[in-house]
Amino acid sequence: MMERKKEPVQNILRSLISYYVVPRRLEDRIRVLSARAVSITDPQELNEVNEQLRTLLREHMDRLRRMFASHSVPTERRKSRLEIPI
Repeated sequence: MMERKKEPVQNILRSLISYYVVPRRLEDRIRVLSARAVSITDPQELNEVNEQLRTLLREHMDRLRRMFASHSVPTERRKSRLEIPI
């Protein structure tokens, strides 16, 4: 009979805390919900998690759009054809 390897109490506590504590960063919340969605078997709960995930992904996309919109893109400067030596 194979003996099960015991996990240290710290690893178990860390796992429980990471599962039940809501992460602050949006990317972390998306990561946690994605992992949770993969493991869910109840269709009702899966729908709820998917809806939360959609909301977070929309928020993330909105943040990215605002971030890119706030940065100015330098205009490309090209020489006219008349200035290029042949």
